[in-house]
Amino acid sequence: MSKEKCPACNKTYKKLGSHWQFNPSHRPELTDKQRETAIGIIMGDGSIISESKNNRITMNMVSENYLKYVDSIFGCLGTGVSLKRTAKESAKNSRKYNINNNAKEENYSDVYSWNTRAHPELNIFTGWYKNNTKVWPNKINLTPTTLKHWYCGDGHWSNSGTSNRIKITTSNEAKNTDKIDSMFKNSGLPTPSNYSKYKKESGSINCDICFTVDQSKELWKYMGNPLPDFGYKWPRKYHC
Repeated sequence: MSKEKCPACNKTYKKLGSHWQFNPSHRPELTDKQRETAIGIIMGDGSIISESKNNRITMNMVSENYLKYVDSIFGCLGTGVSLKRTAKESAKNSRKYNINNNAKEENYSDVYSWNTRAHPELNIFTGWYKNNTKVWPNKINLTPTTLKHWYCGDGHWSNSGTSNRIKITTSNEAKNTDKIDSMFKNSGLPTPSNYSKYKKESGSINCDICFTVDQSKELWKYMGNPLPDFGYKWPRKYHC
């Protein structure tokens, strides 16, 4: 196991998190960028793990480059990126559990994992989970960083010729459209033009918030340059 340096005492430790647990004053506070990134991640593909008195963030996805970028933002608060499951293993599990008896390795991707260390500032996310469902607070400031990470996780570029539109899946908040409208409005952004909802076979409701062409242009401009491996969700003109 590699050693890591504590920025407070400048000493190296095999388990930096354990050092901070017994020396909480050595644990660095989150920067504004780390806070905004954390919110965007939890709104999207990220999850919170509560194993001790402090929470940590975990996220699994096929984009190793994106996770490495996120890890670079969190610095010593991140634990690095690791391979969670190979494409071969995913195909094997799919056959094993009768999900797809003809599953082939070439139709799957390697899955990577990233985590933060436990941090008291991440305890704000405890209230985001109710009855095993993610429920956002009434007020979220959609900074460019927060919106960008959320969009990378749950957003879609609906591209049909010259009609470029943004859609973002918000199924967990399908019943709270007023909350979503207020979230965009209070952040100085255009409110969704409409909500596309349909019932899945499982009985749950899928909800996409949809924006017009002009609104989408405003949002892409506001978010700025795409993040690693997510350029396909931005029209080429917004790539710097």
